[in-house]
Amino acid sequence: MNKWQNLLYSQTGRCKHIFFSGKGGVGKTSMACITAFATAGKGYRTLLMTTDPAAHIGSVLERPVFDEITDVKGIPNLYTIKIDPKQAAEKYKNRILEEAKKKFDANIITGMAEELNSPCTEEMAAFLQYVDYASLDDFDVIVIDTAPTGHTLRLLELPMDWSKQLQVKAGLSTEVSEEDRAQKAKFDKMIAMMKDPAATTFAFVMYPEKTPMIEAYRASQELASFGIQTQMVIANMMIPQEQAITPFFQKRRNMQLKYIDEIRQKFSMATLVQVPLFDREIKGIETLSMASKLIFS
Repeated sequence: MNKWQNLLYSQTGRCKHIFFSGKGGVGKTSMACITAFATAGKGYRTLLMTTDPAAHIGSVLERPVFDEITDVKGIPNLYTIKIDPKQAAEKYKNRILEEAKKKFDANIITGMAEELNSPCTEEMAAFLQYVDYASLDDFDVIVIDTAPTGHTLRLLELPMDWSKQLQVKAGLSTEVSEEDRAQKAKFDKMIAMMKDPAATTFAFVMYPEKTPMIEAYRASQELASFGIQTQMVIANMMIPQEQAITPFFQKRRNMQLKYIDEIRQKFSMATLVQVPLFDREIKGIETLSMASKLIFS
């Protein structure tokens, strides 16, 4: 277990945060569920959080996932919650615009609304909800599917919250209230935690193929520019050597091994985890148990 202690568990008694990111469809959700199953199985109170509105972790766990923290029946120490980015963004936009309507005219409100109709608004609003849950003292491990981007984190590192930035963009000056300062202090504390490898593990999941590898590497470089290092990379669906018994599978495995070498070079400071191609879907307690033992033993 020593290999995984620093990546999966806090050595200081604090909560450990584990973020999974990567190109769509590479197995982020499965790996997040497997990891959460493993940490819960070791007796750590684990919160598995998703920002996927479809809540695919529910399909993997074969348990419903709600928009409030709920214990997972049949899996001690494991809890789940889903954050819907679109719903979070709507609440966030409505709150900002309702406050702004008390101070500014219709033209300014229209400009602010246009600024808020941005993809990063969803990312930021979802992250704000994550900050609230991550600030709880109820858990030993929080596993998050999916990680925020470097762009979103940079927005949060601005000297005041984004609603104030929009007002400044509109040519206005505004004072920063005590509430704003308190919220900003909360963000700063959380971002500092995310930059601390003892408190946070960032993991990228990919197939050992060119496009997923390049996308993961670019994203990791963006995070690195922000001060967050990638500690774990997961090469998913590796063809086991004993199964490469036909020319087709031999060729596919050789291709995968070539990209494994490239992954090692590009992510030289991270722990590489090779996850085999299973003969069944990762779904249900029995399969999660099998996978977690195989990967993290």
